[in-house]
Amino acid sequence: MEESKRKGQKQRMRGLGKIFHHEMQKILKEKTLLFGFLILPVLTLFVTVGMTLLEPRTGQEENTSYVMYFYGIDLQRSNIGSIDDKQIWIENIEVAPEEFVHSDTFHNCDVLVDFSDIECVEIYYHESDPMSSYLKMSAESFVRQSFDKVYKSQNPGILFREVELEDITQKENANRMIAMLLPYMLILPLTANIANFAGDTVAGDKARGTFYQVMLSPVPPISLIMGKILSVSLISLFSSGIYIGLDIVGSKICESMHLKDVFGFAGVSITAQQVFLIILYAVLLCYLFSNLGVLISLFCKDANQAQTAQLPVTLACTLASMMSMFRLGSSPASHYLIPVYNICLIFQDLLNARAKMENMLMVALSLLVLAVLVLITTLLCYKSEKVRT
Repeated sequence: MEESKRKGQKQRMRGLGKIFHHEMQKILKEKTLLFGFLILPVLTLFVTVGMTLLEPRTGQEENTSYVMYFYGIDLQRSNIGSIDDKQIWIENIEVAPEEFVHSDTFHNCDVLVDFSDIECVEIYYHESDPMSSYLKMSAESFVRQSFDKVYKSQNPGILFREVELEDITQKENANRMIAMLLPYMLILPLTANIANFAGDTVAGDKARGTFYQVMLSPVPPISLIMGKILSVSLISLFSSGIYIGLDIVGSKICESMHLKDVFGFAGVSITAQQVFLIILYAVLLCYLFSNLGVLISLFCKDANQAQTAQLPVTLACTLASMMSMFRLGSSPASHYLIPVYNICLIFQDLLNARAKMENMLMVALSLLVLAVLVLITTLLCYKSEKVRT
């Protein structure tokens, strides 16, 4: 019994290897498919340059007052003066400071004082904004005075140690542009290449008259389908890697010529762990799209029809990535369940160093579950009459 299982497993692996090798050879021989592999990344590069000119609004233009927010202390909302005809308010918040400073409510000119740890009070501000820097000094003075008047009399054993200043501008600027662009830069070429390559997997075999020979071969359906999916995934990831590599080279050229970097990679601060996680999510995304591409190709008569049928998927993915480019602040947990859009959020969160473990797991599991469901659907549809005709 165990020996028969091992033989079946070896047969499936051999079949998977044969199909994978056959599909890779087919892709490398077809000049029309190589268009997506080499030329498409260069063309989409110009689109990326145009998109970098669309800077997202920070919300600073819309604020009509300056606010000093306080966390961990009970203060009533009140007006403490005005500067340049704009009122200065103090206000309590109940949201965690790390999340609040990335929300639409917190403007570049505002300040947030975290009183949750009296031994080390944190003040969040933007050094690059003159008003924020001014309010930071006022907040620091207020912290020391309030400690002497309130906390020291009630808790004589507590020692006031320091005020820790957190410059949000310095923390975010390095990766802000690349965080905005990365979802678009990854998803657009990835979906376009998968539509190009996956369209020829089954529909191309139908047009060439080799599909029925493959169906009658001893290769198990799971090996046949997985071989096609893996070949599409590998070539699409490699093509997208070329595209990202061109952007990095563009950034280096801009940096060396002292020109404005429109690619977003100059000055990026990123760790090996962030790179690994981004690649991992890109692989999951590519696997899902490749599954979907092969499923669509099953019901088409030739590669052109399959590519046309996949256009709505490509457009929807591109729209989701563009919507994430203009996202301001943090997103609610429910957004991390929206297909495609959720991975755009994770890419941005990873680069901005504000990714939460629960959101990362939610996105990874949702991508994997969707990919498995599409794979099961593909296997069930493989021998249907609609596929055969």
